[in-house]
Amino acid sequence: MFKPVALTADEIRTPTPPLPEQAVNNVFKVFHGFYGNLFLSKFSTGEVDAQGGDAGIVSARQIWGHGLRNFDAGTVKAALAQCMAQHPEFPPSLPQFVALCRANAPREAYKPAQQAIGMSQELRSKYARQAREINARQAQRAIDKRTGFIEIEPGLQGLKRAIANAVATAGGDEVAELRRLDAMFSPGAAA
Repeated sequence: MFKPVALTADEIRTPTPPLPEQAVNNVFKVFHGFYGNLFLSKFSTGEVDAQGGDAGIVSARQIWGHGLRNFDAGTVKAALAQCMAQHPEFPPSLPQFVALCRANAPREAYKPAQQAIGMSQELRSKYARQAREINARQAQRAIDKRTGFIEIEPGLQGLKRAIANAVATAGGDEVAELRRLDAMFSPGAAA
């Protein structure tokens, strides 16, 4: 006839312990309340174990405890609340209920990549500083481009370049202005 399936931690080889027995019992009570004997009859074998319980139901509770081991009580309660809407006529199977639990489980928060690769605080600070400097330079270049600012060299050449740039920005002839300035400031023009 039916041979009960009992899972032990050694057989499962998982570090996560099964859901506590009382929590699984509560899940079975709620399902019995929702669906009556339709739920329990899925597991009942008619064989009585040493404690007087149905061996099939005892085995099913162990399996469900293992299947729900990754969910906290709040998640299981939220999934139970959805059962009436998601499964109004027939009780869910363990895989269907696990899917409801997954849908109700809290989502993991974003973990930055530098923590995932184990970057030291000093190295993270260095990269952040470099990124800020690059962003500042790019922002300054964008501002300079919009305003017409150019980097000029010091001295007379820089002055001529600035005047020519101002003439070009105002809509004048930059080349003609540079020639005029070159002629005006050439060494032979002072005589």
